[in-house]
Amino acid sequence: MGRMLKNTVFKTAGHALGVPNGTSSVGPDHAVNGQTRFNTTNSQGKLEFYGNITGSPSWNAIAREGNVLIVKDSFTGNGTQTMFGPMTYSYASGREAQALIHAGTVYQIPGTNYSFFGNNYVNFSSAPSNGAAITIIHNLASTISSIA
Repeated sequence: MGRMLKNTVFKTAGHALGVPNGTSSVGPDHAVNGQTRFNTTNSQGKLEFYGNITGSPSWNAIAREGNVLIVKDSFTGNGTQTMFGPMTYSYASGREAQALIHAGTVYQIPGTNYSFFGNNYVNFSSAPSNGAAITIIHNLASTISSIA
């Protein structure tokens, strides 16, 4: 009989939580969003979750170790221009929440103050003021990591 884990806090390093594991070819017959497993297919292994982050449900790697490759791109407003780029990565429309953008010291609301169109440019709904530092922190949904 299985045991349920409920409201338990592991207070020492002597405890661990196990997750199902197996190769890429072995998995649940009917995976459900949020399920997690450890994939043993390659020599390093990787933790994966099942979810719809790319437009179709699939197993997605969770960064195993190292630093997730979050990127910062910088531009300067001129008071008339609304489109800035190229950014390091491109994003489809509807993926605006995968970036944190400031124009000057003002946080920009995703989908309201700026949008993406499937290229590596950001389009502001109104032109950032002349001399405003535009800071774009993105790739926040990345599961790519570099070994630190």
